[in-house]
Amino acid sequence: MTPRLSRNRQSVFALAATLAAVSLLAAACGSDEPDVANPVGGQDVTDEGDAGHDEFSFGEPADAADADRVIEIDADDDFSFTPDTIEVEVGETITFRVTNVGNLPHDFTLGDSETQDEHDAEMAEMDDMGMDADDPNAMTVPTGETPELTWTFTEAGEILMGCHVPGHYDAGMRGEITITAAS
Repeated sequence: MTPRLSRNRQSVFALAATLAAVSLLAAACGSDEPDVANPVGGQDVTDEGDAGHDEFSFGEPADAADADRVIEIDADDDFSFTPDTIEVEVGETITFRVTNVGNLPHDFTLGDSETQDEHDAEMAEMDDMGMDADDPNAMTVPTGETPELTWTFTEAGEILMGCHVPGHYDAGMRGEITITAAS
């Protein structure tokens, strides 16, 4: 590795650490009350069965037993997902198996840009990385672990996958998922 690349990587890590520290400080000054009226991506999440629960324009959570295929993704400390572009078909059920191959905690979130921006802001306000437990389109990816998220895609278009540990999304930790009409 050249000295310049090493300094650049150190600068990115220093920036991420600084952003994380500032985010934690801001979270400590904020309210401890969760925003239950708008928990994620503008979706109305209730505990009243499936009616009105976890509605996303691009799909819905699914059972891993129903998956058509598994897509393996690495989340790394260079603020990348590998692969960073994925193609799926409308009607396809995918299990995303995300392995954290680095030393930093990560997050994996499916959604359009608005959902990603809202989740990024929400994560910046949180001081507990376990907050994704109730978000069907997001999960934490602890160091050395490989959690799974299974999703059925219902509408053609493009969405994003992103990591919203404070500073990671802004550092470029995102990718694209293209949903094509079934062939």
